[in-house]
Amino acid sequence: MPVAGTRKWWALGAVSLCILAVSLDGTVLSVALPTLARALHASESDLEWFSSGYLLLLAAAVLPAGLVGDRFGRKKLLLASLAVFGAGSVLCAEAPTPAIFLLARLLMGLAGAGVTVMAMSALTVLFDDTERAKATGVYEAANFLALPLGPILGGWMLSRLWWGWVFLINVPVVIVGLVAGFALIPESRASERPGLDPAGTAASAVGLVMVTYGLIEAGRSGWSDPAALALIAAGLLALAGFAVWERRLAGRGGQPLVDPALFRSASFTSGAVLGGVAGLGMIGLLFSMPQYFQAVRGADAFGSGIRLLPLVGGLIVGALPASALARAIGAKLTVTLGFVLLAAGAVAGTTTRATSGMAFVALWMAVLCAGTGLALTAATAAALSRLSAERSGIGSAVVQAFQKTAGPFGTAIMGSVLAAAYQARLDLTGLSATAAAAARQSVYGGLAIASQVRSAGLAQSARAAFVHGMDVSLVVSAGIGTTGAVLALAFLPRGAAGRRPGREERSLMPASTDQSKPSLRERKKARTRGAIQTHALQLFREQGYDATTIEQIIDAAEVSETTFFRYFPTKEDVVLQDDYDPLIIDAYKKQPPEVAPVPAMRAAFAAVFAGMTASQQAEQRERVALILAVPRLRAAMLNQFSQLMQLLADAMAERAGLRPDDFKVRTVAGAVVGATMAVLAAMNDDPSAELGPLTDMALANLESGLTL
Repeated sequence: MPVAGTRKWWALGAVSLCILAVSLDGTVLSVALPTLARALHASESDLEWFSSGYLLLLAAAVLPAGLVGDRFGRKKLLLASLAVFGAGSVLCAEAPTPAIFLLARLLMGLAGAGVTVMAMSALTVLFDDTERAKATGVYEAANFLALPLGPILGGWMLSRLWWGWVFLINVPVVIVGLVAGFALIPESRASERPGLDPAGTAASAVGLVMVTYGLIEAGRSGWSDPAALALIAAGLLALAGFAVWERRLAGRGGQPLVDPALFRSASFTSGAVLGGVAGLGMIGLLFSMPQYFQAVRGADAFGSGIRLLPLVGGLIVGALPASALARAIGAKLTVTLGFVLLAAGAVAGTTTRATSGMAFVALWMAVLCAGTGLALTAATAAALSRLSAERSGIGSAVVQAFQKTAGPFGTAIMGSVLAAAYQARLDLTGLSATAAAAARQSVYGGLAIASQVRSAGLAQSARAAFVHGMDVSLVVSAGIGTTGAVLALAFLPRGAAGRRPGREERSLMPASTDQSKPSLRERKKARTRGAIQTHALQLFREQGYDATTIEQIIDAAEVSETTFFRYFPTKEDVVLQDDYDPLIIDAYKKQPPEVAPVPAMRAAFAAVFAGMTASQQAEQRERVALILAVPRLRAAMLNQFSQLMQLLADAMAERAGLRPDDFKVRTVAGAVVGATMAVLAAMNDDPSAELGPLTDMALANLESGLTL
């Protein structure tokens, strides 16, 4: 249930702190590896596992974390995971051996899954559809801050302080996140505790671990490595088996880990996939630019972090306005625009040289990352818009699974492309086989060999070859951006979370007779309610009332289950509910006090119907025909008329100075309701009949023969 007032935005701050702690760790580790090699006497294999082990545990735990949160409580899991993450950070700082350090990293990977999944699920619990996209932008912006902050803080600390402080820096962030989360984030869980699904959990964990590890190995050894390809193939096979199992389990009434019904929503599926694609297009930048700044331009780790600031600036500039843009033009066009900017920035980046001006480099990085921030935030918001609070844990886990897998996948692709282009351009003339092999490993290897043999030409060739490789990898990024734009246009629904309904979606909202302007929140509610009803009527028109399900209405209107049931407890209510009754009562109370009750009621009906547009009258006739044609709707309408009669009796009794239960009052109120029923029947018999004139004619007959 969304949280009211400003408390939810403070809670979002707490969520952002939690995710910042986890994100900082990943970026800090990248600059700390050389120091760890010396301090812990760690081998190259140890260093690789420090990073890989964390990613593997994160991949293994991401889907189970969603299930555990939905089952036992999302706030509990978030805070417990954050506490474990802080403990793991302390253990990393105090680790005396590589084995202990690796154990701490594995513990942090397990906890990181709980933090990232539950932090994202909190967006669904805290915010409704109208605010979730904006909250997602704030969440992503806070997440992006870790990208330069980690290298900047890490580089500064490693050059001045004990290496353990780069991990202990997580502790105060964790403590603040724990306090703020405990005080501000509400507890939530699924109303029906989901089943554990051990077979599905095991299959998903094995599949994601094998795919992630295979991608890591492909990034290290190249795509021709048989072991890497075998791991990826086995992981994909396990995930395919997981999908088949989940579908069969759901088909026989079981409780799968991931409900296949989630993927019937085009917004959820497309949003989750496109979020991964957006990350895929940018990950090459995170891989190549620190090397460009340090190996080619001569910056240290701290200076490299400073030069990455345009990257995070672009991400934030893209993320923050994503909500407003999606409301204005829809998620489809917003995500597409993001991918177009990503591709444009990457194309500009392909012209970078070793001597390019830093302003130019900063500009194209900012454009590329602004596109990434825009596409990633809008796509994520579109996916989250399809999640109810019931499904927020496991649904967020699925979104995170796509985004977390994109990291190693993108690194493997971009690393392989960059390495191949670097090796093809590198001039190794005059080097021994051993020296040439070392120079081919990386730009750092090439510079090291150049220093050993005192060859300025080799150093220049290594730098130029790396820049060439970087340019080629940016061509691939541009291709990914173009592909993402095409996919968004092809598969993402035109409607979007946070988009304001168009004129045709607002047509069920009658004009108010009150001159005071409703609040922004009231207008948002009215737009959302009108959009749901318009889409429902369209479906009823196309496939019939009985053949249309609530799930289809939810998908067509692009709202969550929570939002739908907040406005309409049943499918019948979608047809029967409108704003006319309170407007009629309001107009009735505004009639001059000397006017008798029945004439005042006639004038009130006339005032309301006069404000109806032609399209509103057409839709009203369509609803009347539908109500009279469906027995369940006719029965529900009788109950609605009973409620209307009580409203009329209360208002008319006040004007006449009588009690609402006075028999004469009830008789007149019942007569007014009966007249409206006769009007509806007449409209069904004569489709060309107008609601306003018919109602006025019926009430005129009452006025001439019934008085109080």
